[in-house]
Amino acid sequence: MLLKYNDEEMTLPREHTAFNMVIEKVNEIISQENMIFSHLIIDGNDIYEDHENYMVDRLNEIIQIEIVAKSANEMIWETMESVHQYLNRAIPTIEQLVIDSEDGFSEQSWLGIQQLTEGMEWMLQFVTFTRRANQQPANWDKVNDSFERCEQQFAELLKASENKDTVLMKHLLSRGIIPTYETLKMNLEIALKDTKFPEQKEQ
Repeated sequence: MLLKYNDEEMTLPREHTAFNMVIEKVNEIISQENMIFSHLIIDGNDIYEDHENYMVDRLNEIIQIEIVAKSANEMIWETMESVHQYLNRAIPTIEQLVIDSEDGFSEQSWLGIQQLTEGMEWMLQFVTFTRRANQQPANWDKVNDSFERCEQQFAELLKASENKDTVLMKHLLSRGIIPTYETLKMNLEIALKDTKFPEQKEQ
């Protein structure tokens, strides 16, 4: 197996220790180059989680493993784009969820709430990371404020969900979550338009 990072290459043994060697290289990149580990590309497939099991299950088949690491600014920019794209999909999905639940919450409705919760948790990871970064994107104060409003609405939604108060849940989805998501989307659009990180100015 071949391990690649930029122009560096090294051969890995077809043993379980190969994963430890990958981790050692990742840690070296993080400490020496001040980069953030993004994911692995294994034989052309982007692997974002559960790397060890993926490698172990294919130990005798893998030909090449590539480490993908990015700067904090790159991670913020790309995740910001992903969050914006997610909101474009999530808002009409929530609107349909409200319509479908008019006659009561079905199993599909509860699954939709679970998926929305997972989406909110993912967005919160992005916000937490960006708050701690040395440099934030343009319009960050408004983006951050929008996220906080989304969190507040979601906390109320989860409380209503625990109480199985479907009437309140529909109200929070239509009058709380959707408007705050629309505001967040608008503020992210401004951030994506106006942000110019140092490495982007050269492009």
